[in-house]
Amino acid sequence: FFQADDGKRDAQESRGLGDVYKRQLFIFSTALASEQQLYVGCSEVSITPNEPVALEGSFTLRISDGIHSPIQASVLAIGTGGSKALKDLSIIVSADLVHIPNVITNKLRQKVSKLLPELDVSKIFICATHTHQAPVVMSDNFILPKEIMSVDEYIDFFVKNVSSAVVKACNNIQPGSYAWGLGHAQVSHNRRDVFFDGTGQVYGGVDAKNYRGPEGPEYQGIPVIYFFDREGKLLASCINVWSPSQEYFGGNKISADFWHPVRKRLKSEWGDDFVVIAWCGAAGDQGPVRRFHTEAENRMMKLRGSDSWVDEFGRRISESVLDTYSLIKNERKSKIIFSHEAESIPLPGWLLSDDEIKGIKGWMNAYKKELDEDPSKAFRLARPISWRKQTLDRQELFKNQTQGFYPSEIHVLRIGDVAVCTNQFELYTEYGLRILGRSDASMTCVVQLAGPAHYLSTAKGIENGGYGSRPESCAVASEGGDVLVDVSVDKVNKLFDPLVRNLPPHGKLVDNKPNGLGWEDLLKEIDIWDYEKDYWNIGKDIIIGSSEGGDHHFCWTKESFKDFQAHLVFKLTGSSPNSGFGIRLNPVSFSDVPGYQIDMGRSYWGSLWEEGGDGMVDQFNPKYVDRFLNHNDWNHYYVEAKGNHIKAWLNGVSTIDVIHENGPIEGRLGFELCNGPKQTKLEVRVLYVRKM
Repeated sequence: FFQADDGKRDAQESRGLGDVYKRQLFIFSTALASEQQLYVGCSEVSITPNEPVALEGSFTLRISDGIHSPIQASVLAIGTGGSKALKDLSIIVSADLVHIPNVITNKLRQKVSKLLPELDVSKIFICATHTHQAPVVMSDNFILPKEIMSVDEYIDFFVKNVSSAVVKACNNIQPGSYAWGLGHAQVSHNRRDVFFDGTGQVYGGVDAKNYRGPEGPEYQGIPVIYFFDREGKLLASCINVWSPSQEYFGGNKISADFWHPVRKRLKSEWGDDFVVIAWCGAAGDQGPVRRFHTEAENRMMKLRGSDSWVDEFGRRISESVLDTYSLIKNERKSKIIFSHEAESIPLPGWLLSDDEIKGIKGWMNAYKKELDEDPSKAFRLARPISWRKQTLDRQELFKNQTQGFYPSEIHVLRIGDVAVCTNQFELYTEYGLRILGRSDASMTCVVQLAGPAHYLSTAKGIENGGYGSRPESCAVASEGGDVLVDVSVDKVNKLFDPLVRNLPPHGKLVDNKPNGLGWEDLLKEIDIWDYEKDYWNIGKDIIIGSSEGGDHHFCWTKESFKDFQAHLVFKLTGSSPNSGFGIRLNPVSFSDVPGYQIDMGRSYWGSLWEEGGDGMVDQFNPKYVDRFLNHNDWNHYYVEAKGNHIKAWLNGVSTIDVIHENGPIEGRLGFELCNGPKQTKLEVRVLYVRKM
């Protein structure tokens, strides 16, 4: 947060600022809403079909001929309040499927609404683990043989089982508690390879001579939320792994992939009724396949005693969850702030040119012709045809809407200190990291595949091309990803808004004039100021300070003030401006003025600095400044100083509230033009003070 070229700051100012931020965030967040008793219920159910099904995850039709590991759906019912009323509950479902088409979500909500009429079914969401060994759940993806379970039959089977599990979770609702923690494990790698010719491809080959490197970032954090019953027994955990579960891929066996050994290991630790809510993080361009040192990786996997990479990833994830639990198990909270918002947001669709549409139609028609000539090729040709038909259908949707929007449902939850935000996509990791970086929550879970699973590529990915970054793969282009990030972050930060807007009545201005009696206008008279005329222009109703850098340049009142209130309306401009409203100044010279500054400038807005003393006394987190600062325009500081207690509000937001025992309690008022290579212009058009 600090500029190395700022002469008035030195390294000591960073001391303890992390604690200051934590203190502020704790105070702010607890002031938002009252914490209430947490209620929790959970259940799980098999979604493994009892007859052969078509398997999703490949462009070639595969028919299941057995079970590698059972697939299941897990349900968490959660809410807060004085009772366990159904209307207050949110329902979170994770399922071992490739994706969640809207027909599944709609049918489940309809079924549950009949079974539990009081429940707000709009607060049900389902997310997929993205195993590539699960039943096909889109009826137009393949041409299926009649002797297997149809897509509609499987969806009805899924809805029946999962709706029963939802009812069970709601019936099991009880007062509980939660805790959270962040673990780590290497379970994925960026799978988009970029080459020197400017192209990109999923698993394109790191051993190629023209391989340039991975296209995007990776993330190996594993956020976990733990839920307990009233006695402190662990009931369930939401585990946010930023990798699709597609290590076991390509055969004809149904499989939950690495989530199966995760469940087995955690159940062996916490009991058979323990429930894993499996969340796939933003991993559209990540996957579990090893990219480098593959021989060494395989050797170490075997030396660790794992029989396969499915088991090894299960070991890594479960050990991370257990390790995190050992650190947070005594930090349970039974009263939390909980909220849940659901909305369908319009994302700008990926609009294609006539030539691009013509090209896609050409490929689709060529495949159709080949299929007409030889229907036995349906197992290979049906999916490439449907892939392109779905793309063309989306283009028709965009044309029928004035602005070409693609509606996409998102859910944003606050669970105590943790944010959860969902999206329907295979979301490239960059977008997830952007959400993490901008989120106000102490920990954020980005949950993808809570809906139809189109890829959502980055601008760089689209430029490089390849599978996952072409129109057939994506419903929206990178502009849609930008909107998704912005909307998700805005909703999260509204739920976690740390800003305190508690400006007292006498801290407000009406027509640039303060309320009440006893205020003195310090811009009425010129001769009450000491200043350098080369740097300050002080006239009636205006102060203008200007500096190209170099030394400090201060101006100050001839009168001293002890306890006071002050209003300041000002504008700060320049290439790298830095200034401050000085209080309790005790000048030595125009460039050496010990005392406090109510700070102005990038990284320092809303902070209290003591020149010639303790340095940074109270640092306001720069992360939040853009939400209320008027850059290059007029802003308002209201300041109160009484004894060692100093408070300040910037544009109505409390940024300083500190008792500084060692600081001065009397001195001049004034302004500073900062030293160093800073071109600064400060304009002040309102300055009132009232002695207390």
